[in-house]
Amino acid sequence: MEEVAYEFDKGNEEVVRATVSEFAGKRRADLRIYFKGNDGDWHPSKRGVSLTIDMVEELQAAVTKLAEAVN
Repeated sequence: MEEVAYEFDKGNEEVVRATVSEFAGKRRADLRIYFKGNDGDWHPSKRGVSLTIDMVEELQAAVTKLAEAVN
């Protein structure tokens, strides 16, 4: 089961989704680009990253530093 925590439009019929899911019995945090298929549904691309839940704080720190760097 996948829970969408956040999603934003990337343009070109693509969105970036932050999701929480389970893989091999472990909860995972996933950031992935989804594209709209010919069937009109959203499909995950290979572009993205899947992290263990305990790495979310590190990801948050990285995004904070990235925001500081671009501002």
